[in-house]
Amino acid sequence: MKVQNLSLKAWPDLLAPPDKKSRGFEDLLRTKLREVDQDQKEALFRLRAFAAGKDTDVAGLSLALARAELSFRMVLRIRNKILEAYQEIMRMQI
Repeated sequence: MKVQNLSLKAWPDLLAPPDKKSRGFEDLLRTKLREVDQDQKEALFRLRAFAAGKDTDVAGLSLALARAELSFRMVLRIRNKILEAYQEIMRMQI
């Protein structure tokens, strides 16, 4: 059995210089945090409307709550991974 070599020609994006318009990690994180905040606000708005007795779509409320919970868990996992990476760097001997 022969294994073919992988070449970087298969991934031209790796060879190209970074685009000046490309977003950095900070911008990506900031955008995602805004989306999570919006999900939380949407769920809270729907929950308050439901608690006040307004005509509310229960399926939409359930979906908004699930989306808010899922997005918050994602942010929490990202935070934990960043902290783990930081702690690992701090343990390195120089």
